[in-house]
Amino acid sequence: MKPEEDGKKEETGEEVVHLRREIGLLSAVSFIIGTVVGSGIFIAPKGVLMNSGSVGLSLLVWALCGVLSLFGALCYAELGTSFTKSGGHYTYLLETLGPLPAFLRLWVEFLFIRPAVASYVSLAFGRYVVEPFFEPCAAPTALIKLVSILGVTFVVAVNCWSVTMASRTQVTLTFIKMFALVLIIIPGVIALAKGKTENFQNGFEIETLTLDKLPLAFYNGLYAYGGWFYLNFVTEEVINPNRTIPLAIICSMVTVTVFYVLVNVAYYTMMTPAELLRSDAVAVTFANRALQGLSSVIPILVALSCLGALNGGFFGSPRMLFVGAREGHWPPIFSMIHIRRQHLYLLCCSCTPWWC
Repeated sequence: MKPEEDGKKEETGEEVVHLRREIGLLSAVSFIIGTVVGSGIFIAPKGVLMNSGSVGLSLLVWALCGVLSLFGALCYAELGTSFTKSGGHYTYLLETLGPLPAFLRLWVEFLFIRPAVASYVSLAFGRYVVEPFFEPCAAPTALIKLVSILGVTFVVAVNCWSVTMASRTQVTLTFIKMFALVLIIIPGVIALAKGKTENFQNGFEIETLTLDKLPLAFYNGLYAYGGWFYLNFVTEEVINPNRTIPLAIICSMVTVTVFYVLVNVAYYTMMTPAELLRSDAVAVTFANRALQGLSSVIPILVALSCLGALNGGFFGSPRMLFVGAREGHWPPIFSMIHIRRQHLYLLCCSCTPWWC
């Protein structure tokens, strides 16, 4: 292994080992969609409806959350084409506000943000894998944690193997989670076309709206859209980033917004607002109602969706630490790249115990 400086040749003429540009448009789109679409769309509708107060307003909140997320993602597209280094948040703080804010952001990411996110998503994966086998009883917590650890181990192994393997895994998991959303949308659209519109009558009930709860509705909705910034963590590995990053962000966020709104329309077509509010896992309740023969498949698809979000997060976040090590804000050994695989093998392995 040897340190990576700037991806160019040194003054001595010796070529520096650097990360290869292997992420094309399809991989970039899959990376964004696969990270954004996790467990949120399958559980967050309850929080949005509870705090918005009506079906119509909740759908409007979902659409506006998509628009707000698109605006944020477009800002990051501009940053990603202006600063062509990987690292995302860290790099932009370093370039605009200086080393101290960037240093603090790097360590907060490592100590608090990334472990919390990884734990939450991996536990959601374990819960959706295990709970169907124990219904109607509660699943053993130890077994859920064990399956969660196995999921993290799989993601780590894939990311340690190569960028290509991690990218292909992300593309596959993204197609699976989009299939899960289509599986929810189609029965709802068919029922809606047949005239099942009773849950949409009087969709905007102003008397049930409480303004102090509306921010919580947006909070729940925006949670389901989180993750659009991860592509900027791997800018140095994107092929033709000036074209790929903006195009991937626009395609991804528009697709996610349309799918999210249609999924919620499907939920309201097959479930009353009261039924949705009583459900802790809206997608599973929907499947029991509309996909009776395939109801057991939905938890598996949701689990794979969580695994895709975990893979996307684990693929992107070590690049922030890699750039931090290169800038002297992290132990320099973590700026080293595997000579043969040209991959952050050491960094991926070292982060795993802490993030688990």
